[in-house]
Amino acid sequence: MLKKIHIRTTRREEARDITDEVQRAVAEAGAEEGFVIIYVPHDSAAVSIHRTLEQRTAPKLDRILEAVNPDHDTPEYTKAAFVAPTEVGVIAGGRMVLGDDQRVYFYEFSGPAERSVYVYVGA
Repeated sequence: MLKKIHIRTTRREEARDITDEVQRAVAEAGAEEGFVIIYVPHDSAAVSIHRTLEQRTAPKLDRILEAVNPDHDTPEYTKAAFVAPTEVGVIAGGRMVLGDDQRVYFYEFSGPAERSVYVYVGA
């Protein structure tokens, strides 16, 4: 099953937690076991699975990317490439398997914009 999630970003750069939307797509597919592919078809956006972001302790993605590529005019598509357009996960018990403190994040690097995230569930 393929599900399209619509996202409207509000800032030039932002991280948005889409875990609940991904879990809903998995539940709608009805797969008890299998895999899930999360794909962002935009050159200036990305997806990542990592620990929960809290505003006061959130990693400063710009600082991380600047350390890798110190060019201050780094195009948004370069930033997106460092994060990645795809994540793959496992489904068990009808849910995507995530660690206790893991979440799925959509990253915007050239907003505000209308974006899509595709979630493919396979058994």
